[in-house]
Amino acid sequence: MHDLSLSGFWNSLRHRRPDEAPRRYRRDDLMKTVEAVVDGTDSRIRLVRGYRNTLQSVIGAAQDYTDRLVAEIPGAIEVSRRTFLSDPYVNAFFVDVSDLQLIFSRSSEVRDFLENCGREGVRECCALLCMQRSEKTVLGMKLSGDILRKEVPQRTVSFSDHRIYSPAPTEEETREGLRQCLFNGLVTNALERVTRLKLDSRQRRSRLRMLQSRLNHLEHRLRREKNDGLRREVEHTRQQLERLRHDHAGTGEASPQDSLQQVVAVFGRPDEFVRLRKVSLRLNKMGICIEGDSGEPCNRLELTEAIINDSPPRVITLARFPRDELLPRTAVSGPGLFS
Repeated sequence: MHDLSLSGFWNSLRHRRPDEAPRRYRRDDLMKTVEAVVDGTDSRIRLVRGYRNTLQSVIGAAQDYTDRLVAEIPGAIEVSRRTFLSDPYVNAFFVDVSDLQLIFSRSSEVRDFLENCGREGVRECCALLCMQRSEKTVLGMKLSGDILRKEVPQRTVSFSDHRIYSPAPTEEETREGLRQCLFNGLVTNALERVTRLKLDSRQRRSRLRMLQSRLNHLEHRLRREKNDGLRREVEHTRQQLERLRHDHAGTGEASPQDSLQQVVAVFGRPDEFVRLRKVSLRLNKMGICIEGDSGEPCNRLELTEAIINDSPPRVITLARFPRDELLPRTAVSGPGLFS
């Protein structure tokens, strides 16, 4: 969710206010949701007879899909100094305690939320934590029985490019915000397709007008100048014009029906925009994958990765961050400050 869709999705997460309830796309009023989707894509869709009936089923099914998707995300983990030692996920996701505190403290959303809600007795925030998972092969040492083997190929896993979205007081509010943002992402994707359709139509008409104008000009010149080169140019332009008309015969201007079809295409297959996949890993404390039946101590991690359109997958988890671990502004510096 196409770079526009991808950025639109993450931006909708970033810019959702913590106190913003998901009022626009409500499960208890499907018809209002249909009208909101039409407003968000192409209001001309209302000119199509029966558009409400056409959209009700696909939009309702898309809401069910986003609900199931959010329900698949495991429960929130506490990300703190204490859990860095006790929680294998926190230990794997961050380099050290300073790393995790800096990442959360540099988030303008987290900082604004915790600082503004501190007076209301909120002691932590729950947010969506996203990361890039990377793997590489290195040469290391491995103990086989009583023998220490050197330069053994080992697969290491690391997590980087941490992003934090949509902080809220509770896990349920974060999940509700995520449901809304996933649905908004579908609207953004549909709008992108409708916009591209209209743009293609305008560009096609502009190209036709340009070629027709050029042909008229060349034919006018040819009537005055009997020139073989000019005659060939006239013929070439005429062929271009005929080819363009043939290739786009019957397409015409993008119609309300065309826009409706684009919306149906997106909401009818929400899994093509966003989907989740599960990844199982066995990692030791050094971030090295433990393969096979090795008896080496390790932690089994069950990760959830989100894939938006064809973009690289990102590990996602819900994370609770304590307010008392937020670093002072004076202690936070360097790249990514309050991003």
